[in-house]
Amino acid sequence: MFRYPTPQRPTEAGYAIAGDRFAILLAGPAAEGLVSTVWDAAAADSSLLEDVLSVIVTAGIHALPDFAVVELAGTSPETLRVAARGEVTIETDAGAVIDGRDARTWTETSLSAVTGFRLVHVGAPEGVGLLPLGLGVARADELAWGRPAAQSPRAASTSTPAPTPAPPAPSLPDETDVLETLSIDRSLFARPLDDENLELPAFLSDDTGDIELPDDRTLLGGRRATPAPTPAVTYVFAVEPGRELPLDRPLVLGRGPRPARHPGARIEAVPSPAKEISGAPLEVRLDGEHLIARDLDSTNGTIVRPQDSQPLLLRGGATLRVPVGTRFDLGDGVTAVFQIAT
Repeated sequence: MFRYPTPQRPTEAGYAIAGDRFAILLAGPAAEGLVSTVWDAAAADSSLLEDVLSVIVTAGIHALPDFAVVELAGTSPETLRVAARGEVTIETDAGAVIDGRDARTWTETSLSAVTGFRLVHVGAPEGVGLLPLGLGVARADELAWGRPAAQSPRAASTSTPAPTPAPPAPSLPDETDVLETLSIDRSLFARPLDDENLELPAFLSDDTGDIELPDDRTLLGGRRATPAPTPAVTYVFAVEPGRELPLDRPLVLGRGPRPARHPGARIEAVPSPAKEISGAPLEVRLDGEHLIARDLDSTNGTIVRPQDSQPLLLRGGATLRVPVGTRFDLGDGVTAVFQIAT
């Protein structure tokens, strides 16, 4: 059974959505149409987390509301797949907090052995009391399930942990010879070895066989310089202006790509007011120092402009391998470049 507190200002509160396998919190006065379609996705028997996220993202990345989505896998102990964006956080009874405030789109992860969680809009006024919610939608800024969470995200967002004192610097003894140098009287080597009065140093008087004596080329106590390691090069797909997308996994771009159709890929929606860009026209992935670009059977294709060759039209499911500096024109004024991270 889900629970939610009564908001102090219901008309300004968000929406708590409870389904058989989903708990969702949309922050703020989200559009009624979005709430309805999200509820339809959450109530569908075959829906996965990706399907719910696809519905939320239909308005575009720049119009995304702050939200939290929890998919219950239905096993015991509970295994959750969660996603959070902005000021809506997810806290479990074990003290884990999923926060999407630093993510460009949202934070997505999995949790195990969870017997209680709470979705909270951190910036909203705290509600009063707790009301039960079976399956349905309610105006609320918080939604809880199972055992109470161990810590309030609202308190956690304002508290500042005490700084950890730095450990004291290790002290050296008062008289420490950092570099001990061996001193040799070279006049010993200029005197005849059959001189009965010759007193050899101990390291020469031992019967140790052939000994390589120091000469003018010998470095005593020397240090060999270690070459500095070559810094690793990080490549990105920069969508202008100024968005550098990592290439740690395949990247799918388009007007409205559906995560469920591209498992394992990073999803990036781009604006297309004139709808010149298809829903998901382009996939790119890193291949060493090059980029593999693949058309996903788009309608208009993508113009590819390598630095040292003529522009090409990528369409019809074709694939290209391009070097650093190659530019991409997706249409509707959206351009990108394969480059080294700045």
